[in-house]
Amino acid sequence: MASKTQIGWFNLKEDTEFHDNGYECAAWSQNVLVKAGRYPIEVYDLRFLENGRIDFSCRGAYICMEGTVTTDYFPTMYGGVPVAPYDVHKNTGRRADYHEYLYTYMLAELVMAEDSPYELFPEYEARSHTYWSDTFKEEITSHDIYRKA
Repeated sequence: MASKTQIGWFNLKEDTEFHDNGYECAAWSQNVLVKAGRYPIEVYDLRFLENGRIDFSCRGAYICMEGTVTTDYFPTMYGGVPVAPYDVHKNTGRRADYHEYLYTYMLAELVMAEDSPYELFPEYEARSHTYWSDTFKEEITSHDIYRKA
């Protein structure tokens, strides 16, 4: 079973409505209102390379925020076409989670931005690094999460 480790916080400064369209049917979606607050940034199976950089096999960071449905759209579909009317407010007020997934390089870039709502615990840091790309035949600058020595 995968273990999860919290590496920081996402600080949501004001109530925000998020649009979630990550469902089996491309037409399905819901809007979730999330209250302002601090939400954990977690990584599953956290490992670091010898140089202190996060191991890419960790895949990414996850933020789970509890909220409530404001509207949703889950009609019965046939061939991508709704076959019956659907009331987009029938689930309004129901509890729902909104999940955000970030690759570690994206999280590092966001942490490094000015006035960022993303923060890492003191034992971690976001840094940029350069590497040679054989594909593009040039040096590429990227970002990642490192464990402080």
